Amino acid sequence: MTIRILLAAIAFVAIAFQAASAQSSTATSDPLPSVAGKWAGTFDGASSGKFELVINEDSNKKLTGQVIMLADDGNRYPIDLKTISWENGQLKASYSADGNDVSFSGKYANPALKGTWTSADGQGSGTWQATR
Repeated sequence: MTIRILLAAIAFVAIAFQAASAQSSTATSDPLPSVAGKWAGTFDGASSGKFELVINEDSNKKLTGQVIMLADDGNRYPIDLKTISWENGQLKASYSADGNDVSFSGKYANPALKGTWTSADGQGSGTWQATR
């Protein structure tokens, strides 16, 4: 009888440990605690090129930033972001350039942010990626 109780106790501990491990692996937060910083990236699709993404975070966790388009001749064209959010490992942002709204979204895949972009007029779309 004592051996059965001991085996039952060991089985209970093993099951409890497995349940705790499964719960902790599914209840994770963003893999990247903060998206703030300077990111260097490339984009392709309807057009292609290089850019920098500068994301600032204030003490209230509010995000702001800029996309800086990098021309082949070395010129830099900064554009303020209209919207930006970082929730559940998902980045969503938008800006307006030459009267055309562009939105982009992506996820963190260590060591890069990767995603898609699209223009509001439907004339352009593609993919992008950026690393710090």
